[in-house]
Amino acid sequence: MRPSLPLGVAILFCILPGCASSGPIGGNSSSVDSLHAENVRLRAANRALQDSLRFRDDLDTGQFYRERRALQDRLNHLSYEARLLRDGGLTVAVLPADELFATTDSLSDAGRTRLDSVAQHLQRAYPNRTVRVEGHADDTPLSGPLKKRFGSNWELSAARATAVLRTLADRTALAPDQFVAVGYGATHPRVSNDTPEGRRRNRRVRIAVLPLPKDYSRPFESSW
Repeated sequence: MRPSLPLGVAILFCILPGCASSGPIGGNSSSVDSLHAENVRLRAANRALQDSLRFRDDLDTGQFYRERRALQDRLNHLSYEARLLRDGGLTVAVLPADELFATTDSLSDAGRTRLDSVAQHLQRAYPNRTVRVEGHADDTPLSGPLKKRFGSNWELSAARATAVLRTLADRTALAPDQFVAVGYGATHPRVSNDTPEGRRRNRRVRIAVLPLPKDYSRPFESSW
């Protein structure tokens, strides 16, 4: 006769894994999902806490303030370059037209000598910059043969700017595409045109250099 198992041992076997059962104990799947969601939440909270502690460490060590100062310096520099572009670049020289030209748009010997000095400075200090040459005139209307040749002060100022540009390009090793000529006519006077001295000051050629191009997220032309 085979001995029978004690009742307590039989009950223990039934609740151990492997005992015949109709499936998982109810609620296990939802419990796992809940634990997973709680784990994700705790991980996110832990990351936020670490970021907060790192920020406080940066404050304590001064790193935050150094980075903020560096960003502010960068912003100021970009703002300065934006103003330079809007103003036509950094002025290198402003030359009176009466001293540059022997005739309406033909350079004098003294004018060429003056431009030789400017060309040497551009070659030495700004070999990679775009050179902008602006022609400016007074508001005296053109008349006679001068009007037939140029039409208006715009054409006259553009012709003078081009003459200066050609001379600078010939006297430097800068590439042709580093030069640009602009004729403003009488639209940008320095002083009033009411006196002969004022008109003389307004007849001028301005030479400037533009900031080096950068890979901005939005070109200045589209963001102005």
